[in-house]
Amino acid sequence: MKKAKKIFAWLHLWVGLTVGLIFSIAAATGAILVFEEELDPLLYPSLYYAQSNNDAYQLPLSIDSLYNLALQYAKGAAINSLVIREKTNHQEAVFFQTRGDRLTRHLFSINPYTGKLQQDIKGKQHLFTFSEELHRQLLMGKTGKVITGICCLSYLVILITGLFLWWPKNSKILRQRLKIKWDAKFKRVNWDLHAVAGFYSLPILFLIAFTGLTWSYKWFNNGIFFIFDGKGPQKELIHSGENKSQQKGSLEQIYSQTQRLLPYSSDVTLYFPEDAINLVRVSKEQHHASIANVVDQLFFDRNTGELVKKELYATRSKGMKVRRLIFPIHTGSLYGLPTKLLAFLSCLIGTSLPITGFIIWLKRKNKKKNSKIKKQVHNHYEIVN
Repeated sequence: MKKAKKIFAWLHLWVGLTVGLIFSIAAATGAILVFEEELDPLLYPSLYYAQSNNDAYQLPLSIDSLYNLALQYAKGAAINSLVIREKTNHQEAVFFQTRGDRLTRHLFSINPYTGKLQQDIKGKQHLFTFSEELHRQLLMGKTGKVITGICCLSYLVILITGLFLWWPKNSKILRQRLKIKWDAKFKRVNWDLHAVAGFYSLPILFLIAFTGLTWSYKWFNNGIFFIFDGKGPQKELIHSGENKSQQKGSLEQIYSQTQRLLPYSSDVTLYFPEDAINLVRVSKEQHHASIANVVDQLFFDRNTGELVKKELYATRSKGMKVRRLIFPIHTGSLYGLPTKLLAFLSCLIGTSLPITGFIIWLKRKNKKKNSKIKKQVHNHYEIVN
């Protein structure tokens, strides 16, 4: 038992010192991203809401007209997606994203009544896009993705070894390890913040790190489908039929059909895949569902506006439904505000754990160093005398 504890302590220390800084960055950016949905409209209202329209009888421009205006505003960049937001008490702007990586793509909105550009910012200027890139790739591209993947695996080791080291020998020690002694000296408070706060946040942090492997490793992502479907993820080629000249109002027709086939209230997102120029993929999330990320998808011919295929959530495989759960579990959005608060607090604690752990190590190292110096001085004094 003592030998196992020694090995676990060594792993916990040195793996923690190696990836601690990276995990603090990942946890801090994760905490920022938890409330992206709530904070983004407050920080960037022009991306969401149209400026007031003086003419109460003016009708909005067609989606096709707005798309053509977006191509002009994008200045040669291809449009990746557009979002037509759910109707509320506000006048909603139509949101567009260009193709490209997270930091260089443009995010902009157009007033659907006037056709005017309301706001245009690059991904690197957008707090949550920048945070996501830092969270996933450390602003280092593919190299950063490899590093964060290794960090995810390493953090699982840190959490498991940390629980083993925390485990108390008796009930008296258990009571001490379940509460923070705020009136103690800094050394004890710091230790409690590391051990006690770490224990309470461990289940959430473990789930976050574990689900994070989905985006880092294909074998993990594919494993979900093998476990629940008995086979890997199935990619079906969707053909849009013959190449035909684009009909006027095809996007408007696609939007109307989407609202008829999926009549519930929610944002409608149109994607324009780079590898299938004649297809439009439409995504709509069921906000009335008991869990998050329940999404229906429709595929349309870009030129004619005709429906090509349905991919409704109810008809998806078990593997795909479980895969859909990964994102809301990872972000804390699974059951709305309660789980978001748990994820946010756990991420804040996760940010602090490498710092408090480093302080514990540093103080022990200095203590050993001072003890060694005192011993050397004592031995020298005895020799002299």
